[in-house]
Amino acid sequence: MKAIILSIIFSANLSSQFLTRNNKEVMDLAYEGIEYIYKVKPDKAKEKFEELIKKYPEHPFGNFGLAMSKWASLEYLEEESSPKLYDEYHNLTQKAINIGKNWVLKNPQDANAYMCLGGTYGLLARLYVVQHKWLKAYFVGKKAVSNMKKALQIDPELYDAYLGLGLWEYSAGTLPSVIKFLASFLIRGDAQKGIEYLKLCAQKGHFNKTAAELLLIEIYTQTDSKYANPLEGVKMSKEIVNLYPNLAQMHFVLIVSLYEAKMYDEAEKEMLSYLKNIENKVESYYPKYYPRIYTSLGTLYMVKGDYDRALSYFTRANEYIKYEEHPSRWAVWGTVRIGNVYDLKGMRERAVGIYKNAMSYRDQWGFKEYIEEYIKKPFNFSMYLSKQLPPP
Repeated sequence: MKAIILSIIFSANLSSQFLTRNNKEVMDLAYEGIEYIYKVKPDKAKEKFEELIKKYPEHPFGNFGLAMSKWASLEYLEEESSPKLYDEYHNLTQKAINIGKNWVLKNPQDANAYMCLGGTYGLLARLYVVQHKWLKAYFVGKKAVSNMKKALQIDPELYDAYLGLGLWEYSAGTLPSVIKFLASFLIRGDAQKGIEYLKLCAQKGHFNKTAAELLLIEIYTQTDSKYANPLEGVKMSKEIVNLYPNLAQMHFVLIVSLYEAKMYDEAEKEMLSYLKNIENKVESYYPKYYPRIYTSLGTLYMVKGDYDRALSYFTRANEYIKYEEHPSRWAVWGTVRIGNVYDLKGMRERAVGIYKNAMSYRDQWGFKEYIEEYIKKPFNFSMYLSKQLPPP
């Protein structure tokens, strides 16, 4: 009799739990908000997630979404260059983590909630990666993985959770050497397994399908990586552009893919089209992106050996700093590239002066280690990531 009573109580407790997958309103609002993030409309995304919070204040999806919206503003609208947004983003992720932890305590069978909590830890880890705070990224990433695994333990068909697992396996398998020694004692990442997880998410995911595709493209277009597959990156990028037409961010994904595939003529055509769209004030092509495309064009011409033309575009990127509240990542890297060109032209003294000038800007991106190397030794194309299009 006692066992029967306990069974009834346990069953009643399970039935009273909130399971996100069974609530269409929560699922739909979250999906709509995420789609706005892909379309680089963080304000619209924020509206959807605030509506979700108003209706379900204790559910983790809403606050996780607000943190994602802030990340979209930081990465896409501020080019990872606003100290204020870094702080706001950090605070939002911490709040979302606390709400997520409270939710899973009350609803321990809600797989989507564990996935959300893991995703929030993943957002925080992403911030630390951008800031090159590798140890913090590593330990926060472990918490992300733990929650993703819990989500899959509850629901093995929650394919969205493979995004976090895939990113972790790939990242841990390709960590900078300074961290790899530590990682060998704690966990060994399998980069190829990570890619397979991301493929699974891209094929069967709901919320994270596009995110998984973008991460795969990023992996396939990583300079000097043994996992690079730029032709596949081009194919996937064209599909993404068709899915999200007239979006600067997706257009640039295609540009990087074409460049890494050494399809330089097509890359140049798309870069000039991108620049023209900014000049013509086409929606989503913001003036903030001038340094990005100037530095990209400069890098293309530098690699092709047209140093004077490269220098003209890098100089435009550098000059745009005077219009920015915070010197942007691409503008500062464009400044570094000016020094690279001077080195290639044999003008060493001028190059060192440019590098020292680039060092005067607040380094939020880990450029210091690269610039110091260029000061010690003249830049040449045999150096690590010397031909990479985006800043390191």
